[in-house]
Amino acid sequence: MSKIAKLFRWHKKVDIKDGETVLGTVYLRLVGDSDFQEAKLAALKASKTLRIKLRNPDSDEHKSTFSDIESLTKEELCMGVTFGEIADYRDEALVNFPEKEVPQLPDNPTLEEQENYEEMLEKRQNDRAETLAKYIEKRSDERKEELAKLEDVDKLREMYKHSIINLKCSEEFTRVFREYQVYKGTYEDNKFTKLAFDSYDEFLDSAPQLKNLLLGAYIGLELSGEELKN
Repeated sequence: MSKIAKLFRWHKKVDIKDGETVLGTVYLRLVGDSDFQEAKLAALKASKTLRIKLRNPDSDEHKSTFSDIESLTKEELCMGVTFGEIADYRDEALVNFPEKEVPQLPDNPTLEEQENYEEMLEKRQNDRAETLAKYIEKRSDERKEELAKLEDVDKLREMYKHSIINLKCSEEFTRVFREYQVYKGTYEDNKFTKLAFDSYDEFLDSAPQLKNLLLGAYIGLELSGEELKN
């Protein structure tokens, strides 16, 4: 696909269907810097709100999340702490094993050169994914061994709570950040002048099937946008 053609992949038409029947059409585009920052702020507020609730022993969120903590075995507590820290290990892996600069194809490459180039890119991607996965697994195993040596179970429970709270807040941030971008990037018209939803709350109240359709379409646009950098 030419560079010119790729420039038009930052927006798309999305048909809302019931079977083969088109019920309506919306137009999706990647949000700009202002909406991106607005989405980030909304996500940070949502994450902070959830964190406060999870830290409050009297809240429904805290009770539902940690109702069984006293019955968890030491091994289960260690696994919970480690699971909550996976994102940290992933960040470490990305820093320790950065992506290497990809060599460029020569001008007017032959078909064979293009075939070999795509094969090389796929192998590099798979090799890096395997390297990252092995690093994360190694760090997780080391952490489990370290935690298993702790004799203070009460301290381990507190570590478990801290880890799970961080994990749930991270998930909440990601959910709201993504959904808010979709809300701000969905329009009724192909000139992108009128938002399809009057508010973020209206988007949240829409049918799950509709939200999933728009989320999937938006992720596809983001992936297309990444291609423009290559």
